Amino acid sequence: MKKIFLMLACASMMATSAMAQMSVVKEVSKMVASGKPDELDQAMMKIMPALTNPETAQNAEAWYLAGKAAFGLYDQVSIMKQMGQQLPMSDDDIAEMLMGGFEFLQTALPLDSVKETNKDGTFKLDKNGQPKVKTKYSKEITDILGSHISDVLTFAGECVNNQKYETAAQAYTNFFNLLDTDFAHKANISLSPEDFAQTKFFQGFSQYYSKDFENCYKNVSLALAGGYTENNAAVYKSSALANIIQSKVDAKDYAGAYQFIDQAIALEPASSLLYDMKGFVVEQEKGNEAALPVYKKAVELDPNNADANYNVGRILYNMGNAVIQANPDATTAQMVPKLQPIYNEAMPYLQKATQIDPEKEKDVKRITDDIDYKYEQMGLKK
Repeated sequence: MKKIFLMLACASMMATSAMAQMSVVKEVSKMVASGKPDELDQAMMKIMPALTNPETAQNAEAWYLAGKAAFGLYDQVSIMKQMGQQLPMSDDDIAEMLMGGFEFLQTALPLDSVKETNKDGTFKLDKNGQPKVKTKYSKEITDILGSHISDVLTFAGECVNNQKYETAAQAYTNFFNLLDTDFAHKANISLSPEDFAQTKFFQGFSQYYSKDFENCYKNVSLALAGGYTENNAAVYKSSALANIIQSKVDAKDYAGAYQFIDQAIALEPASSLLYDMKGFVVEQEKGNEAALPVYKKAVELDPNNADANYNVGRILYNMGNAVIQANPDATTAQMVPKLQPIYNEAMPYLQKATQIDPEKEKDVKRITDDIDYKYEQMGLKK
């Protein structure tokens, strides 16, 4: 809403008397009724001062007309798009116009209530003794809002196709916020479980490429929980998690890293991925020995987690190197009972990591070749 807010800011500097603004409202009403693109555009500009003038900012008609003008322009652009015509505005401008329409009409709704009066100016009362209230625009506003919710979802998908990921991410967020409104319920707008999961994935997908990794992780997790497995959804989830944790570790924010990952584990206590990532945090903060049981927990939860198997083997290898460094004067014979159990334990994990994921062969071979060399030096069989 940046441009519309800018328009409002400029309008506030041009605001005049309430009487003058009400005169503008009447003029704008005729322009909006015409439905002509040029007049709708002019109507948007003309109505803005009335939205900021203290005397008219609570006027339902002013907000109603602003919303109708915004949606009218959006509808005209949509028709041009369907006809393959060159559009007069960018995707960001279209998003501003669409979401501006929602903002203006949603502001108008609670203002659209007028107390009915008798001829003598007193309020008409209902059976409970409360003033009777009538509305003028609410039904039309509700209908307009309900009929445009699906446009937000369509627009979000178009932005994904055009790689406008930040705009798409915001559009998906707006869409889900709109689903919780009364006018969406009245229009019977909802998503099936399958559509919900798919839409959550594309929201997370857009957030991933907008580098909003925490929201990406949350929404792709919801998609996967809903049964969505297409488009490498699980990969996006794990990559988003890695980016979140890496950024916190880089900032030495270990407390923040643990808080995020422990909250995630509370929701998915059987997640091997989460324990593998927690092992990484522990390793960075506390070292190999503290991290080993966490990585082993990840393998226990999923024996086919290649990363977790590799990390257990790698950590054991590192612990063997630490033993060597801690005993610089020890003889080979003295080192055998210290190193053999560690390397014997490490090798199966490393070998399994390669079996599960052949792409790890290069990293695994570097370690196993060194272990083989040390076996040879110690006179041990592989």
